[in-house]
Amino acid sequence: MLPDYTYYTETYHGNQITEYDFPRLITRAGSYLKTIACSGADEEVYQMGACAVAEAWQINEQGGDLVSQTVDSWSKTFAQGKRPKSDQQRLLEAAKLYLGPCVTDVRWA
Repeated sequence: MLPDYTYYTETYHGNQITEYDFPRLITRAGSYLKTIACSGADEEVYQMGACAVAEAWQINEQGGDLVSQTVDSWSKTFAQGKRPKSDQQRLLEAAKLYLGPCVTDVRWA
């Protein structure tokens, strides 16, 4: 069962996804997890994984990891490592964070 927005904000303590965007992103996260996660995952662990994948999916939709942003004198830069993550890598790492060995490392063409 996929988590609702209250679960996302109060249990997962998420704050990256708006209530408006949550249904779309969590649905996509759930579909993704169906393709890579084993069926024996604990419900709580599965819901946490779905929230993590939903946030990763949002980052993918926004074009990836933020590397630089400047507004007047304000500036922000994100990116760890030398190469940015691929969309697939970001989703898989988010799923593995909670579902660990219950995740199959799929290769997308």
